[in-house]
Amino acid sequence: MRIIFAATALATVLALASPVAASAGTTQPTRDEAVQAGRDAFLYGFPLLDFLRIRATNTSVKASDGKGNAPLNFFSHAGRFAGPTDRTVVAPNVDTLYSLAQVDLGKGPIVLSHADMGKRYFVFEIVEPYTNVVGYIGSRTTGSKAGRFALTWTGRKNAKPPKGIKTFKSPYRRLWVIGRTLVTEDKADLKRGAKIQKQYSLVPLDRLANPPKPPSGTPGKPVEAELPTGLAFFDALGDALAQNPPPARDAAILTRLRRFGIGARLHPTEPGLPQDVLDGLAEGYTAADSDLRANTRIQILNEAKKTEGWYTPPSKIGAFGTDYLFRAQIGLVGIGANTPVEAVYPGALADGDGNLLDGTKKYTLTFAKGQAPPAGPGAFWSLTLYDLDGFLVPNPAKRYVVGPFHPPFITRQDGSIVVALQRDKPTAEDVNWLPTPATGNFRLNLRIYVPQRSVLTGAWKPPPVELAG
Repeated sequence: MRIIFAATALATVLALASPVAASAGTTQPTRDEAVQAGRDAFLYGFPLLDFLRIRATNTSVKASDGKGNAPLNFFSHAGRFAGPTDRTVVAPNVDTLYSLAQVDLGKGPIVLSHADMGKRYFVFEIVEPYTNVVGYIGSRTTGSKAGRFALTWTGRKNAKPPKGIKTFKSPYRRLWVIGRTLVTEDKADLKRGAKIQKQYSLVPLDRLANPPKPPSGTPGKPVEAELPTGLAFFDALGDALAQNPPPARDAAILTRLRRFGIGARLHPTEPGLPQDVLDGLAEGYTAADSDLRANTRIQILNEAKKTEGWYTPPSKIGAFGTDYLFRAQIGLVGIGANTPVEAVYPGALADGDGNLLDGTKKYTLTFAKGQAPPAGPGAFWSLTLYDLDGFLVPNPAKRYVVGPFHPPFITRQDGSIVVALQRDKPTAEDVNWLPTPATGNFRLNLRIYVPQRSVLTGAWKPPPVELAG
């Protein structure tokens, strides 16, 4: 009986370890099927692995370095705006000071605290590993009065927070907290913003009376983590899925991918898959990676041409469901994007005639009287210029954004707002200037925080970018 039981147990272990055996009763995968599986698995797994890449980078030093790097469960505060050399996250805003934290709720709730914020806009966006937004703490959702919130993982039994601490439930153990605090470019306000940031805290619930201190000393240089490539990408995905159990809605695609050795605790490079299947997976990875980077811009451009050069992401941004392609596209061009109720991000790659925005040309963008982007009370709007990869473009004037919180902000006597998009400073004094690159194409991003209903319904649309006469 012991021998029979041991043999049965061994067979079970081998079945779990071998992706082919786990799919007993199915036909052997073909190379073409493996190519498609590789494509699908890349699109599905790219946002998750990029989330973990950012997490690894953000926690790669022993102490906060002022550039978004800190130990787990500690904030790192950027006391300055992002610049052209910041490359960890695409499309950073230049309106708020970031307070970033990588949180692990495996040992119990972590209490997020903030002081009374008065009329200043702020938000803590909480993102799970599959890059969906779990929820918000901030001006719009929880108010501006001082507050404490216990970030709680529903996957474990947790102590009840004491009175005065609200519970914020998450179905995921690992979270990315993206804090944004609105400041102006005025040096005094930047200092006030930095002072406010220092009042934000993350403390384990069981350490409220004796909060842990971050490691002291001079931090080392952060290690910029990289995404694995080729078949190693799928091996890493197997580990990531095991550590971050996917939502139930993903069961269909994950069941299909297990046949190709892709899934939680699976590594297709381990023995069991024929070489032609492995070759197909590698080909699928390469094709999907290339297509995502090339076709995302083409798709956005084609959509923008239909609406006078502007592309507004679908309303499911930040709550992607099973639209894995769209989730991967946003992971590529703006990971950590808010849901529309908190912020909307219209982007322009073309002028009103459908031609790509070109740094060698001059353009104007004009908001007629009463038609400025309608942000909600206490929130803001801005216009930022990026290169096609989503990074700020260096320029001698060090101007990267236009908006009411970025002086000098100019409104004409007739109530209109004109933005001159050109390399050299315009001679006209009644326009706002946003420098363009000396050569090459560029893109624009509007940010409208706490957008009014007219934005959400599409009744308000950004005006076209026009060639300067």
